[in-house]
Amino acid sequence: MSSPVKIGVIGDFTPEYRSHQAINASIEHAAKRSEIEIEYRWLPTPSLLDPADVERLEEFDGLWASSGSPYKSMEGMLNGIEFARSRDWPLVGT
Repeated sequence: MSSPVKIGVIGDFTPEYRSHQAINASIEHAAKRSEIEIEYRWLPTPSLLDPADVERLEEFDGLWASSGSPYKSMEGMLNGIEFARSRDWPLVGT
């Protein structure tokens, strides 16, 4: 059995936002449709302020920059995006 694909969703999850619910549903649908196991975790933008914390993004196979501006930390969101762009890491933005 192969390891699950790990997706980090950068953003401040708010259950009332339909777009946030849609991100979760999209990932779950993709996993089911492609018949692969996907694990995903929301990463609050303030958790990406410290460079050492940004480095932990390496544990994910891909990143999703969520909708939902204004973010609790625009700097944290931009740090996550910069991480992906500077390393040619898979990144989806909505």
